[in-house]
Amino acid sequence: AKVRLLHGEFSQVLEQLSSNGVGADAILLDLGVSSMQLDRPERGFSYAADAPLDMRMDPSAERTARDVVNDSDERDLAAIFHRYGEERYARQIARAIVKRRRKEPFERTGELVETIKQAIPAPARFGEGYPPKRVFQALRIEVNDELGSLEHALPAALQMLRPVGHLAVISFHSLEDRIVKRFLRAEEHGCTCPPEFPVCACGARPTLRATPRRAIRPSAAEVARNPRAASARLRVAVKL
Repeated sequence: AKVRLLHGEFSQVLEQLSSNGVGADAILLDLGVSSMQLDRPERGFSYAADAPLDMRMDPSAERTARDVVNDSDERDLAAIFHRYGEERYARQIARAIVKRRRKEPFERTGELVETIKQAIPAPARFGEGYPPKRVFQALRIEVNDELGSLEHALPAALQMLRPVGHLAVISFHSLEDRIVKRFLRAEEHGCTCPPEFPVCACGARPTLRATPRRAIRPSAAEVARNPRAASARLRVAVKL
């Protein structure tokens, strides 16, 4: 059976199913955001269109990007931009946001884009990458707790898998791929003893085997057909 879930829902559903003893022969986690949501300006995901600061995958969720931008202190904002957007000028952008919101709170994406652009040195506005893109990614991840959902979903998916079942995960940026890679490596290793132990004392055994070891990337032909697949990384493992 196929079940399609919002990004923030799959961890809860997998945990519930696994606790109820439901098993699966294969699980695919597609971590990509919905293009239909991103392409709707009123949802506030895009830095290219002026819209309300929202960014919620689930419209019924309480916390929006507006809340994060206006209520978080400067240190927390800088941490969000650095951790989730890998933004070089995270501190400068956070400082500019706090200074600007003292006059009036942020309401729209256009206001945030303009503040970001003014906060960074002129050469960086035209260098590699576009700063608003990284900041908007960071806010989207924070608002929807995307990495937290993934960290909960992976062990729940492993628990649901039957022996010789396959787990496949498609990620679209390095933060997600790093979490998936570390999880698979830990489950392949099994042993949780400190490195200085001469022999294993915990008795834990490997539970997964990656097949193949490296992430699978899209071919040039696939990217030509679907440019949004360019950053995709697929990792697959079989349950032992």
